[in-house]
Amino acid sequence: MNRDHTRTPLIEAIERHRSKDPISFHVPGHKNGLLMEDPRFYQGDLTELSGLDDLHDPREAIREAEELLADVYGSLKSYFLVNGTTVGNIAAILASCDPGDTVFVQRNCHKSVLNGIKLAKAVPVFVETEWSERGIALGIRLDAMKEALKVFPRVKACVLTYPTYYGFTYNLEEITEELHKHDVTCIIDEAHGPHFTLGSPFPKSAMECGADIVVQSAHKMLPAMTMGSYFHIGSKRVSERKVKEYLTMLQSSSPSYPIMASLDYARSYIGTFSKEDLDQTLQDIREFVYGISRIHPQLSVKGTHDPLKLIMEMEGRTGYALQRLLESEGIYPELADPAQVLLILPLEKRGHSFPYKEAISRLNRALENEPVVEANPIKGISRSRRNSPYTSLALTLEEMDMKEEVLVPLDASEGEISAGMVTPYPPGIPLLVPGERITADVIWRLKEYIVNKANIQGHHHLADQCVYVYR
Repeated sequence: MNRDHTRTPLIEAIERHRSKDPISFHVPGHKNGLLMEDPRFYQGDLTELSGLDDLHDPREAIREAEELLADVYGSLKSYFLVNGTTVGNIAAILASCDPGDTVFVQRNCHKSVLNGIKLAKAVPVFVETEWSERGIALGIRLDAMKEALKVFPRVKACVLTYPTYYGFTYNLEEITEELHKHDVTCIIDEAHGPHFTLGSPFPKSAMECGADIVVQSAHKMLPAMTMGSYFHIGSKRVSERKVKEYLTMLQSSSPSYPIMASLDYARSYIGTFSKEDLDQTLQDIREFVYGISRIHPQLSVKGTHDPLKLIMEMEGRTGYALQRLLESEGIYPELADPAQVLLILPLEKRGHSFPYKEAISRLNRALENEPVVEANPIKGISRSRRNSPYTSLALTLEEMDMKEEVLVPLDASEGEISAGMVTPYPPGIPLLVPGERITADVIWRLKEYIVNKANIQGHHHLADQCVYVYR
């Protein structure tokens, strides 16, 4: 059945409610924006009133909106998430694993995946990622997964990141097929790939690759509000009852209607995205890249597997220095690392315009007085030095509970077992996980982040060059 994706059932329900000029004797306390200086935005911030449905028991507008969502992505069942992909990752793991189960995890996973495994009391085995020479995660190799399966044949689930934060993909379809031969539930954190459902020139979507569960950050790549994400069930391997139970348990009992409405809009936006829209998006990107190439002889941009992700480099400068130059003219990239910055570009429709020309003009101003300097090779931040394609924790969760935490100097921590999660943010990929042995490579990378004043979340005292370890 062909569905009408120009419709936005939840937004329509909110508009019907607002058209009644309602008087609010209900939460939230701003009373339909009456108590605010500018009430327009707040007038859509409503609650579970008649006609507006209930996220945790949808039967009307939200149910129809989620059915349209499932139609776009080809899932068996799809859900709106108002607490981000974080809550989706955790719910997926809890619904798929029992205490003591082995879970394969891509080493460059988001911290929410590790938190979900900890809550499930499962046992993580880290499958190593390939890295570029400049420290960019490229993905998982099929032979690494096969080797891990030989050693851990009773693995219950596998959580993979696809695409990577930097927009790179890998042979997910073959890996999923191999995992399914061993009856392993395949959970994909596709936070940065909700637009892959559009097809070429974007990579294959995780749903198309046969994933059992896919969680997407609509707010990262589609026009949805922050914390708005999608959760898709792709196979009967997954218990819909358990998923719903955990999503109800973990998400707010007072879900945001503006976030849900934005998810409804984002689904309609991509569900009606045309070839002409895609042509405009790609043409604007090509012109932007060409414009950048003419600004400075040492400035360059490189594409990734995702046309909406660009990596910008400047010879002889760190990514942090380049970020400061860009921000001096009001251009804010997604993130910087010691080697480069990452730009995330918009998925444009005809009739919308993004200020690419203004960005080029500002880049010119930022770099017009920058001298050409001798290029020095910049080491990557995340190149793995492990010989094995997989690693496991040095301590179990039970053993960690019995150990004492001690603060030690970072320079003296090699070989010790980390007692804290240490996570540069962005991208939110932990460099250290509780129970993991600290290596010289990790120490060097942490020092790189410290020198460049990067934001590092977690349980640590890196301002004093110290970390917590178990004794």
